[in-house]
Amino acid sequence: MGTVRTAQFADATGIARVHVDSWRTTYKGIFPDELLANRSYERREQYWQQALNDPAQITVVTEDETGKIVGFVTGGLAREGDPVYRGELYAIYILQEAQRHGLGRRLIGELARRLAERQIASMMLWVLANNPACSFYEAVGGQVIKQKRDQIGGAFYDELAYGWTDLSPLLHL
Repeated sequence: MGTVRTAQFADATGIARVHVDSWRTTYKGIFPDELLANRSYERREQYWQQALNDPAQITVVTEDETGKIVGFVTGGLAREGDPVYRGELYAIYILQEAQRHGLGRRLIGELARRLAERQIASMMLWVLANNPACSFYEAVGGQVIKQKRDQIGGAFYDELAYGWTDLSPLLHL
């Protein structure tokens, strides 16, 4: 499958579509249908317009053969200022039809390379404990390092933090 490249401001619409559509497929049966149905392309696009103007945030997209954005990863410095895990993968989403083609590995590897360029050698991410992607994070070497309960849409959910103390193995994905 297609190209992996740095996201541009003009990609906000495509990233927003992947973000909303992936939420709706990934979290079906986890979050209430109403919460998923209320995800808005317009609000996500506004969010991404701001995020793509933030030089501290790394965002990389992957496109299919036609140039359509089918996935993205975003990250930067750990938001909670963790002393061990200096970097954080904020979000990674791939459209359902583009999954299982190695794009997740390519995206996480590219984020690790870009963090390493900024002298950030470790990384973490937060994920819902019952997210099917947990097996992916484990397959690429992530270790559960923390857990918490978080409120989303009025209900409480368990979350896990996966961490990599050394990004070196990810640089070769």
